[in-house]
Order: sequence, then C-alpha cells, then structure tokens
Amino acid sequence: MIPYQDERLSLKITALMNYLPAVLQCVETSAAAFGLGRDESLKLRLAAEEIFSYLCSRVCRGAPLEMICRGCLSHARVEFHFSVSSLDMGALNITTAVPVENIEQAEEVGLEVGLVIASRIIDRLHLQTDAQNHVVLSIEQDKFYPALPASVKTFDIRGALTVETPDLGGIQRFALQMGSCAKDPLRPAFFNYPGKTADMVTAEHCLALIARNTSGNIAGGILYRPLTEKIFEIFSPCIFSPRREEEISSLLFEECLLKTAKTKAVGLVSLTGLPAFLQPQFETLGELTYHRVNDAPIISPAFCRLLHEDPGFQVWAHPALKGYLEKEYSRLFLARDIQPARELGDARAGQSIFGTEMRRERAEALLRPLWPGNDFSDNLNRHLALCRKESSINIFFTLDLGVYWHAFLAPVLISAGFTPKVIIPFAGQADLVIFQYDKF
Repeated sequence: MIPYQDERLSLKITALMNYLPAVLQCVETSAAAFGLGRDESLKLRLAAEEIFSYLCSRVCRGAPLEMICRGCLSHARVEFHFSVSSLDMGALNITTAVPVENIEQAEEVGLEVGLVIASRIIDRLHLQTDAQNHVVLSIEQDKFYPALPASVKTFDIRGALTVETPDLGGIQRFALQMGSCAKDPLRPAFFNYPGKTADMVTAEHCLALIARNTSGNIAGGILYRPLTEKIFEIFSPCIFSPRREEEISSLLFEECLLKTAKTKAVGLVSLTGLPAFLQPQFETLGELTYHRVNDAPIISPAFCRLLHEDPGFQVWAHPALKGYLEKEYSRLFLARDIQPARELGDARAGQSIFGTEMRRERAEALLRPLWPGNDFSDNLNRHLALCRKESSINIFFTLDLGVYWHAFLAPVLISAGFTPKVIIPFAGQADLVIFQYDKF
C-alpha cells in the first residue's frame, strides 16, 4: 500500500482584516479539494473566520501570519502560524473575554470571543507554543461518515489463523465488522464510523493488525498508535468469533508486541480498557472515573507493558506531589530520580496559557499547561468555570514531569479539587501525570 501523504495549501499574509476574504476563499477552496461536504466546509469556514478575526483584533494585529490548510483523509485541518509577544500570550486562552466598559456592551458581545466560539463550531481546536513565542493555532473538522449498522452478526470462524497488517481491502472489511464487538463506552468515537476508521488507518494515524483464516475470513483485529516516539497506545481487540476470543486476542496482542518492539518505543499503554485475560500481562497505572449524564460512572484502569528495560531518567516534583510519585514509582518499579522543584525567586511574568480540548460526546475536558505565568490559580478557576458552562463533568489536567515549571501547578491543582490519578510513562518530555477534578 502506497504511504498516504497529507495534501496542503498555504497562504502567507499579514494579520489584518483586509485579508479576511482571501483567508475564507483559501479555506473554502481547500475544504472542497479535501472532500469535505457542504455542512462540514461551512463549519470550517465559520471557525476560521472567528479565529482570524480574533487574531487580528487581540493577538497579533499587523504581524506576519501563515495559514496552512491540510487534507488529512479523515478530516481537514487549518493551522495559523504566528509569533506573539510574551505580554500578549494570555489572549490565547480559550477563556479570554472581550474587555467591555459597561453591562450593556457585555450583553451585546456576550463576553465570548473567537476561540471559544470556534471550539463549539468545529470538532477540535489545538494550540501549541514554543520557547521562542512561536504559536500554532489549529482547527480540525471531520468529514461526514455514516455510523456503524445497529447490529452485525458474529461468525464461528474455523481453522488456523495468521496475523498480518491488512491491505486497503482488509482495512475496510475490518472496520465494517467492528460493529459486532461489544460496545465499549470508553473507546474513541471513531470506532463507531467504519469509513473514518479505515481512513485513519490508511493515513497511518492508527496502525492495524488483523487475524484471519486460510479462507480469508477476518476473525478479529486490533488498533494501536504512537503517543510519542517512546510509547504506543493500544486499544482493546475487536473479536468477531466469540468462541475463540481469548485465542484471537492473544495472537493479535503478541504480534502487536513484536511490531512495536522493533521501533524506538519503550512500552505500550492502554487508557480505555483491556480484556480481563490480557490484564495480568500489564502493570496497572491507576484508575480514572468517567461520569455519565444518565448512567452510572465507569471506573477505568489504565495499563502499561514495558517492551525493554526501563532506562530511567530525572523528573521534577513539587513537595505537594512528591509523596504520590515516590509511592507510584516504587509500586511500578520505574527508575526515576525525583528532583525537587523549588521557587527560586525568578518572576513568571504575564499570563499563563492552558490548552483546552473539549470532547463533548463524553462530556469531557482535557487541560494542559502551555505557557508559564503568574496567574495559575486565577487561570485555572476561569477554565473550570468554562468547563462547567460547557457541561463537562469529566475534567482532567495533565502535567509533564520533564518540564520544570509544570511542577508548580501541582499545589494549585490539588487546592482546586484535583487529585493525581494516573502516571503515563514516556508520554511527554518525561512521564505525564493525569489529575482528575473531583469537586462537583
């Protein structure tokens, strides 16, 4: 199968509203070329208009800006690349409100700006920054895909099985059969859309393995993907012949181990559950609780399996988190040199930035720190208020133990009602710690 390459169209302009028609024309043209339908193209156009207008008015007015439109097979992506002064970084928080002089003006503008409006229009909004104040603000809109059939019958597949990387036809057949698996409420939403699953595997956003017999019947399959160069995420196997579930799952898992062991990856993690008979081959990293609006909460353990000997490295920890890390690293037999992060009197001037990803299908919000500042507590409270307004009942905050200034957020999170729940090895510059908000 020929490797898929993203299509792209770029536009270099100045961040001035005079160029808005050119921006919208570029987005419309690329959306049509990338295969988005009319409704999806309109959403992408509206979100791009909100973003560009906001950048021109609040963030980088008059500065050079590059817009890159990418066709990623399963979705279209629009990226805004620009640089911004440290003093203006705070305007990139999704919680930033329009400054107003009186209550009438507040009601007129609704106290909301392009970022939060855009996040509601399209499927995903991402923000990346680096130490040189370069920023990439991106929006993504999925193509329309029909959902899985309500029910797909299972098969009694006989004969010897072999595990292989599927070709395009095999990917499509596997994706269509996924409806016969028991529905796992924590699996990613794309599992419910065969066309999207097939496109994501074709574009190598996910990797797939299938097990089939000599007649070509697919008995099951497994999806996995790299989170970083050192860690892969694995999803629970989809088995289409229930009588041989344990056998098929074991075959798929062993081949997945062999494939990932040939990469630079050090381990595999599962964040959405595994069959009971595979769990003894993993270490339990912790548990997350997923609340549901009209149903009982789900307690979901996270798992890890090392592929090679743990190389060990240094991590930073605030005293408020040190005890938790010492206990968990000892339990997991992970070699970590925990270094204390102490206030040195150096100023963290300006406003901090938190990245926010809303997963509305699970009433979930994922927060992460992007830029240091002197307002951690106030910024966190603003984001919590936004999450409540967006009806998020599962709020998570991720810290990277390899980033020194992240350590100073630990006491702020704990004071606000967050609890450290899971350590994901090698998932950032060092390990990641997932905190969950418990005060509802």
